[in-house]
Amino acid sequence: MARHRKPPVVPAGTLRARRQLAVCLAGASALAATLLSQTVAPAAPPAPDRAPVGHTLPGPQAAPGR
Repeated sequence: MARHRKPPVVPAGTLRARRQLAVCLAGASALAATLLSQTVAPAAPPAPDRAPVGHTLPGPQAAPGR
């Protein structure tokens, strides 16, 4: 039967650096995605069944009377 080994102890400074790196990479990824979506034009025109960008829908419609 194999024995289980205790995992090596990771220094606290290393764990803190890993967390900080993960947070920085997540932030950089979000910033890059935002900038990319703002600068790149879509490859296809909008679908014909969708309202154009900036178009507001009319207010609520009254139900037809009986």
